[in-house]
Amino acid sequence: FSVSSARAMVFGLGARRKQTGRNVYYIHVRDWTSGTSNVANQPITGKYDESHVLSDIDNIYSFEKSRESLQPYLQRTADIAVVEAGLGLNVNTYIMMPPTIYGRGTGDFNKQTTQVPTIIRSALKTGQVEMIGNGSGLAGHVHVEDLALLYGVVLDQLLRGEDIPHGKKGIYFAATGHHTWTELSQGIANALYQLGAIKTKDVKSIGLTEAAEKWAGGNELVTELNFAASYRTKPDLGGILGWKPQRTDEDFQNHYLDEAKLICSQEGKI
Repeated sequence: FSVSSARAMVFGLGARRKQTGRNVYYIHVRDWTSGTSNVANQPITGKYDESHVLSDIDNIYSFEKSRESLQPYLQRTADIAVVEAGLGLNVNTYIMMPPTIYGRGTGDFNKQTTQVPTIIRSALKTGQVEMIGNGSGLAGHVHVEDLALLYGVVLDQLLRGEDIPHGKKGIYFAATGHHTWTELSQGIANALYQLGAIKTKDVKSIGLTEAAEKWAGGNELVTELNFAASYRTKPDLGGILGWKPQRTDEDFQNHYLDEAKLICSQEGKI
């Protein structure tokens, strides 16, 4: 998450607006994208552990600012920098804040997401699926193609010249369902066991430090926020703009086996 790179994009658009006098737009995606770990709790370390359901029609920018004052987090830092740079340069900014993304991408570059593939690859090394603590955190999810539809809806509105929420009000959620980390871990374990890639369907509980070493290069903050936290969000803005996601919770449950087959094939396990 490059704060300076994201800010540079906004500054470049600000210069273009100054030169042309025309409106400019920045959609915060790809290498500098946001995510709902920005608004998640920290149930393992207990730094903040309140329970909440957030809608993107709420003041999410202020919520992020409040969280950032308690615990700096680079992805969230980038969000705030984008909004503030946009406000200062009269650049309309739109931040897409997806939850756990699942499914296989269809583009030319990265075709896999983060959490599920990371846990699968770790399980293939250890012989057992692991989760942090009791896995009770409740997180959201969205299929990558449904997320792409949301980007398309926002872009279509901008090309039509519509004045849709931007800046402090332009933070868009994308959750279409929710799962606990226990449910996710067990789904992975069942899939790998079915394929014969591991010998037990039991999920092992491990500590944050061990998980961070295995899954995130030792970064405990990133690990806690992305593999143990709760982030329950409602994508009300997308619905208002006409976003109609197609995938169901059944698709989410079925994707474990698809993902497991692909990674096991890549790793020579089946």
